[in-house]
Amino acid sequence: MEGEILDINVLEMKHITKVFSGFKAVDSVDFNLIRGEVHALLGGNGAGKTTLMKILAGVYSPEKGSILIEGNPVHIHSRKSSQEQGIAMIFQELSILPNLTVAENLFLSREKKKGIQLDDKQMEKEAQSLLESLGMNLSPSQIVKNLSIGERQLIEIARAISSDAKIIVMDEPTTALTQDEQVKLFEIIQTLTARGTAIIYVSHRMDEIFEISNRITVLRDGKKINTLQTHQANTKQIISMMIGDSDLLYEQMESKKTINKNVSPLLQVRNLSGKKFENLNFELFPGEILGISGLLGSGRTEILRALSGIDPIKSGTINMNGERIKLKSIHDAIRLGIIMVPEDRRNEGIIPSMSIKENVTLTNLSRFFPRGIIKFSDEDRVVNENISHLNIRPADPKKKVGKLSGGNAQKVVISRCLNLNPKILLLDEPTQGIDIVAKTELQMLFRQLTQQGMTIIVVSSELPELVAIADRTLVLYDGKIKKVLDGNEITDKNILYYATGGV
Repeated sequence: MEGEILDINVLEMKHITKVFSGFKAVDSVDFNLIRGEVHALLGGNGAGKTTLMKILAGVYSPEKGSILIEGNPVHIHSRKSSQEQGIAMIFQELSILPNLTVAENLFLSREKKKGIQLDDKQMEKEAQSLLESLGMNLSPSQIVKNLSIGERQLIEIARAISSDAKIIVMDEPTTALTQDEQVKLFEIIQTLTARGTAIIYVSHRMDEIFEISNRITVLRDGKKINTLQTHQANTKQIISMMIGDSDLLYEQMESKKTINKNVSPLLQVRNLSGKKFENLNFELFPGEILGISGLLGSGRTEILRALSGIDPIKSGTINMNGERIKLKSIHDAIRLGIIMVPEDRRNEGIIPSMSIKENVTLTNLSRFFPRGIIKFSDEDRVVNENISHLNIRPADPKKKVGKLSGGNAQKVVISRCLNLNPKILLLDEPTQGIDIVAKTELQMLFRQLTQQGMTIIVVSSELPELVAIADRTLVLYDGKIKKVLDGNEITDKNILYYATGGV
């Protein structure tokens, strides 16, 4: 975000420390916020950013440290005391009440009264004025349950603004917003900062961070790593701070493998037709990452579903190691060493009510329960190896998977698939909706797996992901292969050109 910010601290948090069961979730962190700025707070899952913000919101009390508002020491011991200091926090879990009107939600716990009666007309009048000042085209008398999730999010933001907050904390505010709603939010943020309101912006979307923020603070493992001006930072630098020394990571991810097409392919697909695709011809070579790209409806996912035995193949042939194979069921694919990680991990990849341990071993029970004898020691060893290898957090085998972040839930799904020792791993949108740290860790893992002899096909709608990790990319258009891009030919521009029908 452009514009000079006056160096006047509206908030200072000094040496903040919070301990849970002996574990330092926040370890002597210093953080300051300048009047009228947008300050991005970044870090991977478990970095401590949410805990730090909940201390500011009065949800938690720190073991050590002090908080100053406009230079004055304050004691924040509850949500109410935080609000009294002019702090408003918008959590990912919306707190508005769906059965009330927009106006009633805006004035919740601050209702206008005429005598002992609620003054609905006055609340609607003031709500209308507030909504108009923020450019929100909503009626104050609308029942909230009839609004979209994005509109409800904007009401939550409007409520924070209506309290005349000096500081607004926004935790992943664009998760449920459409593109138009996101544009509107950014306009509102600019209006607020112009008035002198300071905003702490928590997000894992790097494009947003560079568009909207003035400064960036990075936390890792509960510690503050650095604070820097946004215009002086870049994505690689930020990721390096969030993960640690990532030079090796970038060397691995940015090095394209030169595919030796003189060797026999692992997989040969000839004239293959199925649901939403037809007459596909391509090879998959040992140890490569083959990307598949295309617009929505181009047949990307359907190709993986056919290769994994989920969807029927209408016609064509598939050879593996020179021999023709038939994939009539998912069991046929698994027996051949073809394993798929589905796109919809919540409904198709995990059982939320079961633990990490139970999810990880679910598809390999015969290994741990041979002849009805339970091998608990083997099961525990494998699960702990999975947790360590994929850096699943929290590292507690008994933790319910439904309570994990998106990135950690995806790591559980992938670890279960890896326990089946696949020869070919099929990945459908493997890093969609997860934070930048988990995304980078997984992309690094995929490269490591191919170095160990595995072969991967990855479908992704995130073009930078294919540019980063794919050795070759098939670009689909209307169910057919429009172009095969090799190595350095794999660019955002080239993928988009052919995905939209370019010739």
